[in-house]
Amino acid sequence: MPHPTLRLFDGYPHTRPDLQGAVRELQTQLKQHGYAMDVDGLFGRGTEAAVTQFQSEHGLVDDGIAGPQTWAKLLGAPPPDTRQPGTTYAANDPDLLAQLNEATKYRGSLQTSAQQYDLAPAVVGGIGSRESHWGLILKPIGPGGTGDFTQRRFPTTYRTGPLPPDGGGFGRGLMQIDYDAHEFARTGNWQDPAANIAYGCQVLAQNRDLLARKLQLSGQALMQAALAAYNCGAGNVIKAVQNQLDIDYYTAGRDYGKDTLNRAGFFALHGW
Repeated sequence: MPHPTLRLFDGYPHTRPDLQGAVRELQTQLKQHGYAMDVDGLFGRGTEAAVTQFQSEHGLVDDGIAGPQTWAKLLGAPPPDTRQPGTTYAANDPDLLAQLNEATKYRGSLQTSAQQYDLAPAVVGGIGSRESHWGLILKPIGPGGTGDFTQRRFPTTYRTGPLPPDGGGFGRGLMQIDYDAHEFARTGNWQDPAANIAYGCQVLAQNRDLLARKLQLSGQALMQAALAAYNCGAGNVIKAVQNQLDIDYYTAGRDYGKDTLNRAGFFALHGW
């Protein structure tokens, strides 16, 4: 089972006490590699410094975050598939387990679309989790529901009022395809889960391919950028990078790409 990605302050009672066991294992591994270390389950500044030094000495990005590449070096394991993200979520997180259970209903069509667009199924799982909790927070609940009822300026080409004319929200279906941005959300079969998932995968793949050309990104950085674009548009991601801002700067909560990858890691943890 993959190890969770660990970072500063993980394991503390006020942050992620559920990660204390994983932090202790990390500290044990660092100690075995010769770093002075208290094995206390608290990812403090000392642990961060040791992780950073270990990364620097082993040709890794020395960001002080113990992700899949760092775990692989510590354990002497083969490098991980870079398409599969790590996660800070506990394997038994009740909210995400409920979402996983819902997503399993659509796993067949999800895998088909993920394969068609060369995407990791776990990443698609992460999008559905972030966007709609796999239908659990939509109105009505399920693939035919909508979300995002925040009113917008009007009139526009497609609306005479602040919400879509059918009374639903702007986000359509499991992947929350935006009513204003995509004709599929206005006239397509967005209520069909297979069609909705396929369209979301298409949008993500188009973002990925565009940003790979425009920004020359690769690996997890490219996927985070593609996910950010899924939320705020590729143009805003390009603007953020060109202005030396965080990739998620223009996304909802300024964490869409990171959070979705974290959720994707939970799905990978469960075999997706």
